[in-house]
Amino acid sequence: MLPFHSLVNIIKEAVMSQHYERIMIAVDGSYESELAFEKGVNVALRNKAELILTHVIDTRALQSIATFDTYIYEQLEEEAKGVLEGFEKKAHERGVEKVKQVIEFGNPKTLLARDIPDKEKVDLIMVGATGLNTFERLLIGSSSEYIMRHAKVDLLVVRDSQKTF
Repeated sequence: MLPFHSLVNIIKEAVMSQHYERIMIAVDGSYESELAFEKGVNVALRNKAELILTHVIDTRALQSIATFDTYIYEQLEEEAKGVLEGFEKKAHERGVEKVKQVIEFGNPKTLLARDIPDKEKVDLIMVGATGLNTFERLLIGSSSEYIMRHAKVDLLVVRDSQKTF
């Protein structure tokens, strides 16, 4: 039987040797997603990983506004492209070599938890904590909570700007 300190060292080494190759960061323009981006860049640099910058346009909110108005969808897609291009530029400036942009239309929870990670062969999902209060979580649910319950890969929920680096 191994001594306790040897077992601890084996576990520590296994955790520290975790290597990520394709990191998906959910970006929605919020302060919290910017924190996830900052931490994601650092993780990508340490792992020499590819960043997959992802934005999901929530079509559930648009169904009652304009079912057949493609102009609204095109405008939202253009805005998302602008946001992702800004993040991609920052990632390259910081030294990340491989960056990919993904924009999807649909339910953010299911797309971020399963569909996009499967399609892009992601091994780490990074999201910002939304800061919903208890009542809001009860009514609409937290995206990060949904992703945690349904994702097949590791998930990092970024909460604190002091721990971003």
